Amino acid sequence: MFSSPIRRRVRLKAVCLAAALLAPMLAQATDRPWVQGQRTMPFFTNAIKETVLVDTGYDRDKDGVVDTIRVEITRPETAPGVRLPLVIHASPYYFKNNRGAWEPGFFSTRGYAVATVALPGTDFSTGCDDVGGDFEVKGTKAVIDWANGRAVGRYLDGSTADATLWTNGQSGMIGVSWDGTIANAVASTGVEGLKTIVPVAAISSWYDYTRSHGIPYYTEHVQFLHEYVSNFDHPTCSALSPKLQAKSDDASGSYNKWWKVRDYRLDASKITASVFVVHGLTDENVKTGQFGLWWDELARHGVPRRLFLHQGQHVEPYSSYGSTYTTPLLAWFDHYLQGLDNGIPTAPQAIIQRENLTWSTDATWPPEGTTMQTLKLSSPLARLAPALTTEPAGVTTGRRYLSFTQATAYSSDSIVNNPTQKRGDRLVFLSNALSAPLRLAGTTTVTLRLQVDKPVAGLQARVVDYNGSSAYVVTRTMADVGHYKSLSVKQDLVPGQWYTLSWTLNADDRIFATGHNLGIVISAEKANPLIGYDPVTVTVDTKKSSVTMPLLGNLGELAVAKAVKPIVTTTIESPQRELNREEFIREFFEGSR
Repeated sequence: MFSSPIRRRVRLKAVCLAAALLAPMLAQATDRPWVQGQRTMPFFTNAIKETVLVDTGYDRDKDGVVDTIRVEITRPETAPGVRLPLVIHASPYYFKNNRGAWEPGFFSTRGYAVATVALPGTDFSTGCDDVGGDFEVKGTKAVIDWANGRAVGRYLDGSTADATLWTNGQSGMIGVSWDGTIANAVASTGVEGLKTIVPVAAISSWYDYTRSHGIPYYTEHVQFLHEYVSNFDHPTCSALSPKLQAKSDDASGSYNKWWKVRDYRLDASKITASVFVVHGLTDENVKTGQFGLWWDELARHGVPRRLFLHQGQHVEPYSSYGSTYTTPLLAWFDHYLQGLDNGIPTAPQAIIQRENLTWSTDATWPPEGTTMQTLKLSSPLARLAPALTTEPAGVTTGRRYLSFTQATAYSSDSIVNNPTQKRGDRLVFLSNALSAPLRLAGTTTVTLRLQVDKPVAGLQARVVDYNGSSAYVVTRTMADVGHYKSLSVKQDLVPGQWYTLSWTLNADDRIFATGHNLGIVISAEKANPLIGYDPVTVTVDTKKSSVTMPLLGNLGELAVAKAVKPIVTTTIESPQRELNREEFIREFFEGSR
């Protein structure tokens, strides 16, 4: 029996349609055998390893030769003509040793080329490092230019290295600490070909890393960092070290043009890459304000972004969180570098490890429904502690002016203990016991109208979660009152004169459970490590002071101050660690491995 012409045409159309639908799958299986469905899989067992010196176009060490960046590449052994995306891990911490990064072993089996890149003036790269400045950023950017055929690369024997023979120019950057910082920095240049970055525990503004609203954490911090990472192969670079330190201006703690170059948030509008931000909520090295203010700028400019927050400190999440981290990380790279349609753009924006160490997600971050709530400060006469409320206190219900005198140069977290106990060296403002959970998600701002009795004074605000016998310090940040007008200008204070000081606290995500009290603890601090400390008395005008917090939940319990029960704390959770410069840099180095 023969088929009719009409039936044959219908069958032919069906076969053609099936072939058309199957063609992309067959092509993918043929051209990209490491892709299964919409994800990359371990496929390659053999890798090609190469070392390339990339010209930066600059002679920063002034030796008459263009500076070069040493790039060590691991890429899978593919069929000729196959071009792969490039994952870049740039770092100042290779120190002319085995680079020891985890990314080559993980990504190269899955169809990615991986490059470890030594920053200018470090390892075997020439030129000079300049602690987050143009030398460092433009030198590293040259590697992405090379991957796209815009810069020259040479093998160690001097022959030309053409990256376009094996990479499609689609690059991503990843790294922890300084390594993640350079990813932020290069992305802020808007360089063509950088499609995504994963900054982990990374700096978005070096000013905020070395000081807190005008208060330097340490003296000679910049010089210490420069000397730690630099190879000093040329005397020009060693001579640069004290110059960098002088320009950083420890004496005033002010934000100046030198810091502006190292403030990548200012150039967030230039970013064309997507950004997967990763940070530890208890990181006291690169503090959480670094990701919080960066995230705000990314949101303001509509940058595609995702967030992974954990309860750890300054750590490499690949080692600490395993597949909980690498699964979303790989999906992120697969989408933005391999072009796989795996649902990343509509996936939950935030992955967060909660207080009990379980994991949760949010469609957006801060989560929908979060509002900036201004909490009023007051001191009802019959209450065991001054109050935090959403509504202002009545004019006759308490004391308006509250004073304290702190004898020590710096406070410790023990100052938050026993918040209902009267003490003369602090102020504590305490919410009612919560009748329902309340979530803090984002950046808190403290605004105080105050006067002091010394020409120099610093303050610290701590957000505390009081749970009966324990006090969990959620976030803490210092500020120099002398920078009340601007971070760019420091002024001596006139004793007895009123000033208004506002400063942001380090970002956080914390759920205050039912029955807990939300507390704000204000203490005095040494305003600059180069200036001696005289015990300072601070007076706060509560009527003209407030705390603005990003909150989600039932705020009804915070409307009016009610009586609070005595709170006697026996433990401090998440206590501040006493770290010096050497310990910070050790964490920087260890965290990047």
